[in-house]
Amino acid sequence: MQWIADHSQLISALTGVGTLLVWVIYLQVFVSSYRRQLRATLLITRGPGDGLAARCFVTNMSSGPVYVQSILIALETPNGTVVMPATETQDAEQQAYSRPLERTRQGPLQPAAIRDIGTFEHLMSPALQEAADRPEAVQAVTIVVLGVYGTEDLPIGARRRFVVTPSGSRLRLHGATLGTEQIRKKRERRKLLADLQRDQ
Repeated sequence: MQWIADHSQLISALTGVGTLLVWVIYLQVFVSSYRRQLRATLLITRGPGDGLAARCFVTNMSSGPVYVQSILIALETPNGTVVMPATETQDAEQQAYSRPLERTRQGPLQPAAIRDIGTFEHLMSPALQEAADRPEAVQAVTIVVLGVYGTEDLPIGARRRFVVTPSGSRLRLHGATLGTEQIRKKRERRKLLADLQRDQ
């Protein structure tokens, strides 16, 4: 007890420093958690089936709504990679729709909402026409979703690559990765501006 009394000022100072460190760590954890909540997160998934007729779904896992502004398709073939916008539905798809808003893949996506953006076959169609290739020539397809989120100055985006493999008389399609890659780095997001201009 005498030692504590003799070193009370030192103990008091160390206690103050310890308390400050605890608060700094708590603040960092709080800020990190808050920033994660503010980040936009989109999921790109394949619906039932593993062929090109399977549907492609986009899900908004962000805390706020995301406005889907553009969808790009990158096809990998032996002749190279072809990138084309697929924001607007094609003539074959439009026959099933009567309202203008149903003829585009643009539009707001509320939190926890899921949107069917069409079959992989229809999504790939514009790029296949541009490349003058058949579906059998496709080795992989990457779906890129670009959008606007909250007060963000730069567009947000997500991408997922699917590998196409022949299986008998049909083509099978499966994700090259388990999850969807989120485009969050500022340099990459600045590049998205050029992709958006391509789809205007």
